[in-house]
Amino acid sequence: MSPVLPTGTVATRLAALAESPDARWSITFLDSSGAVAERCGAAELAARAARVAGFLERASTPGAPVLLVFQPCVDFLVAFLACQWSGRLAVPINPPRRHRLIQRLQAVAVDSGAALALTGGGVAEQSTLWQADSAELAALRWQDVGDLDAQDIAPAPLREVDPSATCFIQYTSGSTALPKGVEVSHANLMADMARMEAAWGLSPASTMVTWLPAFHDLGLIFGLLQTLYSGCPVVQMAPNSFLQRPLLWLEAISRFGGTHTAAPSFAYDLCARRIPAEARAGLDLSSLVMAMNAAEPIDPQVMEDFIAAFAPHGFRRETFAPAYGLAESTLAVTASPTGAAPRLFSLDAAALEQGRIVEAGASARTTLIPGCGAPLEDVRVAIVDPETKRRQPADRVGEIWLGGPTIARGYWRRPEESAATFGVRIEGEDDPTGYLRTGDLGAMIGDELCVTGRIKDLIILSGSNHYPQDIERVAQAAHPALRAGGGAAFGLIGEAGGEQVVLVQELERTQRRTDPAPLFSAISASVWQMLELQLSRIVLVEPGAVLRTSSGKIQRAANRQAWRAGELPVIAEWRSARQERLDAASDTARAAAHAPATPLAVPALERWIRDWLAGRLGLPVSAVAVDRGLGELGFTSIDAVDLAGALGTHLGRALPQTLAFDHPTVNALVAYLTGQPQVMPAQASPSIPAPPPGAGGDLEELLSMIEGGGRGEQ
Repeated sequence: MSPVLPTGTVATRLAALAESPDARWSITFLDSSGAVAERCGAAELAARAARVAGFLERASTPGAPVLLVFQPCVDFLVAFLACQWSGRLAVPINPPRRHRLIQRLQAVAVDSGAALALTGGGVAEQSTLWQADSAELAALRWQDVGDLDAQDIAPAPLREVDPSATCFIQYTSGSTALPKGVEVSHANLMADMARMEAAWGLSPASTMVTWLPAFHDLGLIFGLLQTLYSGCPVVQMAPNSFLQRPLLWLEAISRFGGTHTAAPSFAYDLCARRIPAEARAGLDLSSLVMAMNAAEPIDPQVMEDFIAAFAPHGFRRETFAPAYGLAESTLAVTASPTGAAPRLFSLDAAALEQGRIVEAGASARTTLIPGCGAPLEDVRVAIVDPETKRRQPADRVGEIWLGGPTIARGYWRRPEESAATFGVRIEGEDDPTGYLRTGDLGAMIGDELCVTGRIKDLIILSGSNHYPQDIERVAQAAHPALRAGGGAAFGLIGEAGGEQVVLVQELERTQRRTDPAPLFSAISASVWQMLELQLSRIVLVEPGAVLRTSSGKIQRAANRQAWRAGELPVIAEWRSARQERLDAASDTARAAAHAPATPLAVPALERWIRDWLAGRLGLPVSAVAVDRGLGELGFTSIDAVDLAGALGTHLGRALPQTLAFDHPTVNALVAYLTGQPQVMPAQASPSIPAPPPGAGGDLEELLSMIEGGGRGEQ
């Protein structure tokens, strides 16, 4: 049965809830200890939104974009709904966690054309610093929503809007140099929420529990706005609270009787690995109807590990609901139904590498591919050859093309890019509306969509998105021996230890005989400090060796294939310490990679940090040199959060979560924590020039769990 076509907007839904005495909707925000920090009902939320809308009526014009720059708090939802209430275009964007990482915020401000920024959750003080460093940010009018309570502002009446008009602009994650804003209309949003409600059984009796960041589509639409559409309460916590203590998420589900939740695959992995058996006592997850697994490639083993860990506490296999979607389609595209276990397909790996879907035989090398569910009502999925633009046979992999009422209007103020992505026609078919090109590869197996890879070069690690051109730019700026424009960064999906990131980089002709060790150290330290990303391998090659198209564009997929086949003229190759361990574990013929070194007399703090790092990374303590970059060791963003928490507990003081990024060696950490002067080798902390105007690195942070410019869910 088709879902009832929705009318109105999310603001009219709020207004109706506010007037209903029987409405269950409320938002409960939990602090970092799990205690209730704030609770707001529908009537109060509507009154607050109308008041902020009154300010917007005075400070901007209808249809104007408004930046929403908030730390996690209820005021973000107030500001978003105030934009809907007054007919303004909300532009959610995450505040930089570190002052120097403001390029993405600056780029979005410029691209959106916003003249006004609403803030909250403690952002106002930070914004003063950003404005001092950026003329573009200083040109904005900044308004802390919390300060409006003290002003005499009349609430605005609910403004009628055209359903086909743009509702908000969802900026895709990734490259700060070229941010793209997806224009989502009111009709898109309401249609997608109607379909999600029908697919996953949401109702006023449901309870949503979410920690997902609200500035991306999954956290915003499914985690918050869907609850207003369906009239059910929502319990929210900050992403940092989950990252520091994953148990808080599951405790909130138990405590509030959560029925619906969503997270990327890595979050379920964190829970299975980091919540000890004794800490699980008392958990009751039996209330869950569905736990969406989305936002990054789904790992079947992670699902198995989570089920094994939490089945004794009421979690059922049928609760997992893999899904696929993207911002360009508002949010959801496919959905695994509630009450049915996720489907896994065992395919012939050799055939899959050739783009064919063949069920694995008893002796075949197999690849286990999870299904992402069936298309939502009225959503059209076509599997198309990306080169010929012809529909593929049922047993072939192709690019996933989408059609239907949830497809967004296009990219904000980017007509050429919109035309290349939206409304594209399948060759030989007469379709009046066309399709959205996703850039993802997949196949339909029966009625189930299976995602097999990406045409685009986006790299996803721990839910964070990284564009290869940003990795290449930062690496090449780390040392003058590295040729600008002569690098190719790419991910290796499905490897032991998760997706790995490899950088193939040309040397300048005069530097081919230079010692590679300082280059490796400089590259890994720069990428770690600037992008919060660990490189698994760095491959230095001869000048001109990186493969390009005839027009000079880097062919990253071709470089990945050539490197794997041993066809590149390699000068030197480096692996992180963690990668060395993973390689050694998977190759039984390789001898032990590290021999214990003679113990050094080190201060107690230095010894504690080295022991912690060694235990965390599975390395001998001797491999954790005090002047070796943490990125070189294979340290990840999640490791950094854990180190800050563990070290803070050890020292009995609060430490910033960016500690390891700002002080990226053991020596640097000890110097910072003890207040001593720091002496580091030049190559361990390279000088990184500021990007040119309009450019910038990929500053997408760990909190950017959702891939906005492509795969919203996989």
